[in-house]
Amino acid sequence: MDVSRSGTSSTQYCSTGTLDRGDASTMRRPRSRSVRTTAALLAALQLSTACYTYTPPKVAPLAGAVVAFDLTDEGRLAHAKALGPGILHVTGMLARAEGDQLVVDVSEVTPIRGRELPVSGVRISVAPGDRTDLRMRTLSKKRTAWVIGTALAVVVTFLVTKGFKAGQTPGEGPDGGGPDQYRGSGGE
Repeated sequence: MDVSRSGTSSTQYCSTGTLDRGDASTMRRPRSRSVRTTAALLAALQLSTACYTYTPPKVAPLAGAVVAFDLTDEGRLAHAKALGPGILHVTGMLARAEGDQLVVDVSEVTPIRGRELPVSGVRISVAPGDRTDLRMRTLSKKRTAWVIGTALAVVVTFLVTKGFKAGQTPGEGPDGGGPDQYRGSGGE
């Protein structure tokens, strides 16, 4: 039902099938905000994880280093009470090294048949015979360069396609243009 211009609102059906009374409270915004939020979250995830890799240590790891290792069969049996049965892979922060033993604050475990599980409040002492394939988390220069290059390419692409002109108004001139008129107003 469309009413004349006498000041009453018009009633229309939106493409979604909902009733639109013409006021701003029922109008839907485009999904661009959710797309931007999702893109920002994915970018943050990439920046926080893509720059690190696990590599074999060249020197003995120091306290505070993030380490990861696989448990041997003996290690799985020795640490089943603290970690649970059938744990294959352990990730955590090195609390200290006592001779050959590593004391680790466990943050994640991976069962033989499963995916990574978060763990908190568990500290284990791991002997050399209980672990294999010890690795330390280190900064990856190649991945960091790739992430920075990708971010730079996105910014350059945005500036080339949208530029800084997206919200600018024309300057005042002899034709009467000014801040109250916007680009594309058709007042030429």
